[in-house]
Amino acid sequence: MRTDALCAAIAGWLERLMPEDGRRAALIAELSGEDARPVDAAVCAELQARARRHSRHLDLGWVPEGGLTPDTESRGWPDPDPAEVAARRAGIAAAYAGDVGILTVAGLSPLPLAAPFLDAALAELQGARAVVLDLRDNGGGDLDTAMAVLGWLLGPEPVHVSDVVYRDRTRRLHSVPRPGLAPGSPAAALIGSGTYSSGEALAYHFQAHGRGPLIGERTPGAADHITPIVLAAHVRANLPNAYVLDAVTGGNWEQTGVQPDVACDASDALRRALDLYAQSP
Repeated sequence: MRTDALCAAIAGWLERLMPEDGRRAALIAELSGEDARPVDAAVCAELQARARRHSRHLDLGWVPEGGLTPDTESRGWPDPDPAEVAARRAGIAAAYAGDVGILTVAGLSPLPLAAPFLDAALAELQGARAVVLDLRDNGGGDLDTAMAVLGWLLGPEPVHVSDVVYRDRTRRLHSVPRPGLAPGSPAAALIGSGTYSSGEALAYHFQAHGRGPLIGERTPGAADHITPIVLAAHVRANLPNAYVLDAVTGGNWEQTGVQPDVACDASDALRRALDLYAQSP
């Protein structure tokens, strides 16, 4: 397969999938032009780097063994293995440092699978004087689970958090209240380079609603929603199919990343958060 043929396939899918917010045309133009090189892993990496100037979440993967059947329709994401999610407790854990509760959310499994582990962790943290939400290893996933975490932090009433804009519809997201945290309890969240995609969404919305400081490093800046597409016998892709508008800011974190309020190495973020609470009454 020639490189320009692969680019044409990407462009065709972008025309079908990606809503126009000023970037779709630029992204297609970035990948246009005659290019007779045969596609290989290096070409995929080059095209991905160019595409990410416009959509930081667009992925191209080379499959050396080939044998893939190119998609003619978008199939969406496969269901995760419930046993695998349970084995890692959905990446959710609770801990204490003194009377400060620490909720680690390392990924966002679908809410029906994550809810038992989330609710158990929130029950364990009930009564904490302050809480720290650790998102440093959160690579993204299910937005319903993100809305449940925000519901715990934002209070007992649903709050309009964001709109996800597709080509043919807009999905309005609200926080999903979760009990266990006293209203107004001090909170902070930890971020870093491993905070990605929907993990970034959780951090951005936390910050936009003024729930507390973000501590750590700027995140990568992947705000688009994506869907998996097989483009060719040797090429898989994740292509953008929606963008996010935060209900407070009217924008998102695409390209810029989520900016910390307290900048430090991600490895030092928890200590900085605990120092902050040590100084609080």
